[in-house]
Amino acid sequence: RNKDILEWINIKRVGMTYIINLEPKIVKEPSNSNTYCHIISTKDAIITKIYSSEGIELKEINDSVKKGDILISGDIKKDEETKGTTCATGSVWGQTWYTINIEIPKTYNKKEKSNKHKYNILLKYKNRNKSILKSRFKDYEPTDKKIINIFGFEIYLRKEEKIVLKKEQYTEDELNIQINNLIEEKMKINLGDKSKIIDKKVLKKVDKDSKIYLEVFIVAEEEISKSIDATLIPKE
Repeated sequence: RNKDILEWINIKRVGMTYIINLEPKIVKEPSNSNTYCHIISTKDAIITKIYSSEGIELKEINDSVKKGDILISGDIKKDEETKGTTCATGSVWGQTWYTINIEIPKTYNKKEKSNKHKYNILLKYKNRNKSILKSRFKDYEPTDKKIINIFGFEIYLRKEEKIVLKKEQYTEDELNIQINNLIEEKMKINLGDKSKIIDKKVLKKVDKDSKIYLEVFIVAEEEISKSIDATLIPKE
């Protein structure tokens, strides 16, 4: 009769005395919030982490989910009957998969100083720079030394050291480092800083016209959840 309020009851007789132990059933009361929302999946994934502070978790770690699946429900249920609603709160992370294409040149320009230099005068005013003389070097590294500041104008003596660019070919190790850096940069743009790459595999590699073209399969871990107004989801 009291199953809605008691988890269990134990009665023990000790001599002429009865000892009764009761444990009340803890029932989560529906939130009084007027907001009704679910946490849903933003993409296909395998769940790796679940953090929830409000609502009912419908999925478990290692479950496969599809984009749009409800992960944390705002429906408060008891005995399969909805007793109230709340705004589900939390975040869910999952393992996701991508295929990306990158290209990288096999050579790069290596800078070497030539021990030749010229001097110039540089004017700076309100974030604008103006060289008095036209540089006589196509490629150079500048070093500026401030001479004077007058009426808002900053005047610098600029030393221009000539640079010779030599075309060098990447070693296999250097090429792999460049490829990994490109993959990291591209995935950071797609996923953000909090996500991480778990594994990667080259599916296709083409060496053509001084470039290498790669098709790479990526396994990543990222947040896959977002909050949505539950009234927008049709009831089953």
